[in-house]
Amino acid sequence: MVLWAVLAVVVGLGVWLYVELRPEPQPDVEKAAHSAAAREADRVLTARLDGQVEKVKVGLPWATYLGTTVADVCSTDTVRRGFSFTRERWLPVTCTRTTTVYEAFDGDFRERLGQLDAALAAAGWSAGWTGNPMYKGQQPGLVAALDYVYGARAKPGPVRVQYGVPIRDDFVSQDPGGPNRAPNGEVEVVQGPGLPSLDGGTYLHDVYLKYPTVKTKYYVDWQPYSRERLAADAYPAHSTVVAITVTGSYNTGP
Repeated sequence: MVLWAVLAVVVGLGVWLYVELRPEPQPDVEKAAHSAAAREADRVLTARLDGQVEKVKVGLPWATYLGTTVADVCSTDTVRRGFSFTRERWLPVTCTRTTTVYEAFDGDFRERLGQLDAALAAAGWSAGWTGNPMYKGQQPGLVAALDYVYGARAKPGPVRVQYGVPIRDDFVSQDPGGPNRAPNGEVEVVQGPGLPSLDGGTYLHDVYLKYPTVKTKYYVDWQPYSRERLAADAYPAHSTVVAITVTGSYNTGP
């Protein structure tokens, strides 16, 4: 009798552990991406991102437009909270849209960076933390980053700065287990024949294509502008390329 009782306890514990610890079913990412809530959020966010890019471009009449990359991808991932003996759960499906615009220009490098700083400030973009020692008391931005990283070097390398952008984050995921999805921008300026490392999500999209059976991501929109075409369009006609990227995220449900 005791043996049967012990066996029953063991079996019961095993069943309980299976029920409590088995992974949750993965959300249907494609279905979530096409939900009414997701499509409306994407429509509004797209207009806001495009509006920010246009505000910056207005301040760059001396630059030549080259092309745009758009990556709008929805995804989910697993997360464990608490002890290791807890059920593997899935984060809600959220989506991120990134628009990257490439322009080329000529002229004095430092002077053009100053004009870029002015255009970004006029559009409401804020470059990082004003107390950052990188800026040495200068106004945060591309010129300050140039001076900090390269000093008086004759031909400096790439200059890259992150920005806060004035976009309301109504559609940002509030899940504490998820990544920080606040709207943000980034600008990178590179002298020829170099190309910006800001690739508009091209590398991640190429990785995604290598694993077609993985269903944790779904591209709602993908508009590529290849690095080969970027190089051909920019050089030797111009001396410098700037990549301007802005990113925002949205939920797929209430």
